[in-house]
Amino acid sequence: MKNMIRVVLIEDDPDWLSIMENIIGKEEDMMLVGCAQTQREGITLSHALSNIDIFLVDINLSGANLDGIYTALELKRSKTSKVIMLTSLSDEEVIQQAFTAGATNYILKKDAVRIPEIIRSTYHTETNPVEVLLKDYRRMKTEEQLKDLTNAEREVFEYIEKGYSRKKITLETHKSDNTLKTHFKNIFKKLSVSNTKDLLNKVKTGGLK
Repeated sequence: MKNMIRVVLIEDDPDWLSIMENIIGKEEDMMLVGCAQTQREGITLSHALSNIDIFLVDINLSGANLDGIYTALELKRSKTSKVIMLTSLSDEEVIQQAFTAGATNYILKKDAVRIPEIIRSTYHTETNPVEVLLKDYRRMKTEEQLKDLTNAEREVFEYIEKGYSRKKITLETHKSDNTLKTHFKNIFKKLSVSNTKDLLNKVKTGGLK
């Protein structure tokens, strides 16, 4: 038996869940191994299941707050699976933000019949010129968010990005606690955030608030 493409669907609309379950269920080379309706459920499911090849993620999982983009960001932090965004939005900026967060592809819901085709092409393509460009684009958007930081603040940010605590950053940089507090304050102010989680999310999503 040939390898099945293992798919997880994260979609809040029950009607669309049913539609996509039906579409994927008819394909002989793919299997829907799990469904979730919220960001938290999707992340929990991703930790519970192994060998997931493709995540199909709706851009809006609760209202119109683009939390599917944050879901994609979390999935890419912990998984090597590819993420395809589902959306009824054709807004170029929103799609760019999805790619910045780590999505490999996207499909408009009005083109739902093409979902199997998109899943296959995304799964079977190891690396293509578009993905290379997307990586460069993500780096560019990251640099855009950090352009106003001083060299010292940039160094502190890089430690934050690695997951270091403030105490550990103090030991690594040999800066005083007061100096480090000032760096944190300036970084938060320049990027208009109030904590490290929001800071990392904003940088990784290319400025999505």
